[in-house]
Amino acid sequence: MRVTVIGAGAGGLAAAAVLSRQGLIVTLFSRTPSRLEPVSARGGVEITGDRGEGFVPLARITPDATEASEADLLFVFTTANAHGDIARLFAPHIRSGQAVVLASGSAGSLEVAKIWREGGMDPLPLLGETVTLPQSARIIGPARVKIRLPSRVRTAAFPAERTDELLARLDGIIETRRGLNVLDTGLNNPNFIIHPAPMILNYAAIERAEGRLSLMNEGMTPGVLRAMDAHDAERMALAEAAGLPPASLDDLYYEFGSSPAVYRSPGEPMGLRDRIHWRYIDEDIPCGCVFMSSLGRLLGVPTPINDALNWLASVARGVDYWAVGRTVERLGLAGLDRKTLPVFLQTGWR
Repeated sequence: MRVTVIGAGAGGLAAAAVLSRQGLIVTLFSRTPSRLEPVSARGGVEITGDRGEGFVPLARITPDATEASEADLLFVFTTANAHGDIARLFAPHIRSGQAVVLASGSAGSLEVAKIWREGGMDPLPLLGETVTLPQSARIIGPARVKIRLPSRVRTAAFPAERTDELLARLDGIIETRRGLNVLDTGLNNPNFIIHPAPMILNYAAIERAEGRLSLMNEGMTPGVLRAMDAHDAERMALAEAAGLPPASLDDLYYEFGSSPAVYRSPGEPMGLRDRIHWRYIDEDIPCGCVFMSSLGRLLGVPTPINDALNWLASVARGVDYWAVGRTVERLGLAGLDRKTLPVFLQTGWR
């Protein structure tokens, strides 16, 4: 099988190497040629950690979307706030027989489907998403990544009536478990809880340390954890209102093959103390907290903590996340309710 990995960040580099090592013909794509230069210079990616050790060559490394679209499966490993741009960039090249998977999706498959449908694409390709990355990763050098915590990830298609088809296509490629629909994968993204409140509550410490702060270790005080758990309760209330079985953050970490000790016990889970990633706010606030606030208004669920995090992050970062965030309008969910929402997610039709 020919697979294109879209995105050359840590998650994309790790996925390209892991999939290539499995015997797939892998193309690595990035819109930013400079992100590809270290990989092109070496011809592949060096990995260390839980997926093995050594150098893994890649079949093709390109910034050309036309070349990158020549694949049976396109895996999108960009940040969630880039999904719309990727959808528009690849729209002229997508074929109905392809599969496109957002990893992780954060309900982004709804945004992608809306963009493609509004552009006249009919039928859509096999489209879906995972709840999180198939494995965690950090870039530790040019074209070199450390991989930890490989996971069996919830995966769903949009529409959900194609989920079994998607899981069959991914069999032997990544470890999956069946998600009910793409709100199941979207709402259960642990980053939406593990990052926003701790980032906002540690903001001054992060700035003073110029980002050199371990969020999972130094950032998780008892008070921060109480705030995070209260935030998680809002997420679970939203899941229940959307017709999904609520799962706590702790339960999700067990499901991923990890444990809450990652954030409830001292110690950095990646074994290194790298600089804070501001995407913990710039991605997880607009695509997580704004998304949940907007969904709460649609379903009649109060979300005061999400609302507060959106306002505080907007002020601290100088960005109006309410204006740029992932809303029900952007996802094509506006006008639905608790009864019609699950039907739309299942069939794709209103």
